[in-house]
Amino acid sequence: LAFDVAFVRGVLCNWLVCMAVYMASGCSSMIGKMTAVWFPISAFVALGLDHSVANMFIIPLGMLRGAEITMKQFLLKNLVPVTLGNIV
Repeated sequence: LAFDVAFVRGVLCNWLVCMAVYMASGCSSMIGKMTAVWFPISAFVALGLDHSVANMFIIPLGMLRGAEITMKQFLLKNLVPVTLGNIV
């Protein structure tokens, strides 16, 4: 995955996560909060966007299960650009 692609995926993912938090904060009931969070989070998963915290779990799990990726590849090609995108 190219640096710019991973960065943009991180930005778009963070936009959806922030939208979920913003919409949930406007709801007073628990059902409303759950519904408000459900759609943006489902969208970022369905679109295949990257969130650094999720990747810190999923990619090492894949590595433990035999995925052919090194720690250097994980850090430089995924975690750094996605985290920078999540911060923006």
